[in-house]
Amino acid sequence: MIVNIVTGYLGSGKTTLIQHLVRQLAPGERVAVLVGEFGEVGIDGALLAQDAPDVLELGCECIYCTLSADLARQIPYVAGSLSPDRLIIEYPGVAAVQGLLAAAKVMGLHLMDHRFSIIHVIDACSFDELYARSPLFAESQICRANVLVLNKCDLVPEKKVQSLTKKIKELNPRARFVSTHYGQVSPADLQVASQTGFSTPRERKVCRRPQSAVDIPSYYSFSRKFQGTFSRTQLARLFENLSGSSIGEVVRAKGIFCCEEGWVRLDFLPSGVSLEPVTGRFYESKVLVIGSTLAAGKLTAALLDCLHKDPQGFYEDGGDQRRRVSRPAGLNRRRSPACTAPGNYAGSSLRLGHDKKELSS
Repeated sequence: MIVNIVTGYLGSGKTTLIQHLVRQLAPGERVAVLVGEFGEVGIDGALLAQDAPDVLELGCECIYCTLSADLARQIPYVAGSLSPDRLIIEYPGVAAVQGLLAAAKVMGLHLMDHRFSIIHVIDACSFDELYARSPLFAESQICRANVLVLNKCDLVPEKKVQSLTKKIKELNPRARFVSTHYGQVSPADLQVASQTGFSTPRERKVCRRPQSAVDIPSYYSFSRKFQGTFSRTQLARLFENLSGSSIGEVVRAKGIFCCEEGWVRLDFLPSGVSLEPVTGRFYESKVLVIGSTLAAGKLTAALLDCLHKDPQGFYEDGGDQRRRVSRPAGLNRRRSPACTAPGNYAGSSLRLGHDKKELSS
């Protein structure tokens, strides 16, 4: 079994990269995807389930305490019950991959027995800002990687790409380096031998230094599910004006919304917001917001203001046509306690995780 752990800071393009990869691999390989999400409501799993038949998603309130262990516990279950040719693990953007590696070692999981690699995705637009704010976190993630993917290169000048390439290669000269946009990588880009050593004293120092709370950005998460139809225009206005509002300091937001025009995918970073059409089979609108400060009550009220009251049902995307459907029975029961993997979940995103405490306004 090939094991690929995909890491990268918030909004770097991990999910898009995995989507591209799965679409290329699907005809020839059985691929399972294990998604770690910081928050109760999962967005990435629902999107990836459109391309991968086997998607498991774990959510947790505290990424530092339990999520790494939960993900590690699922690896032998996935290997034994699904027998995939490749397991792709999407690791949360605000968590250090050292946690997962340490949890796997404690549990006696020998990842190196597999064709194992860590793929780190870097946002060319925001890397300098992240590095200035959390240099130890950024360096430790880069130095752990076997493959470094510099993404969104189409959004910055060529001189900027060259400067970032030089800086990243200096941090980890042994890793395979790929520059791209829209997360477009090929399976051949990821074919590297597992590497456990470090080629420079700096790598050794950074990666062997114990992680502490000051190394890792500290954030809260807010998540909600909705029925009904949203106004795409009002959603766009809300998230375009999110920076500097009384809602809090938001660093990342993503969601899937049923709008009058159809289903749309929300992606928000402080640098901008996009609401793009998305094709898939979805049953409810949902959003995940991550920030250093969040006023949950104000954010909930603002989202409800974008919602057209439609309590009778919601919409299912059937490709070229949309139709109103009744709520499927037992939809709320798709979430199970963490570390419990029910037997039948092929073809959909299975949500595993703890209920998260509400944040105060």
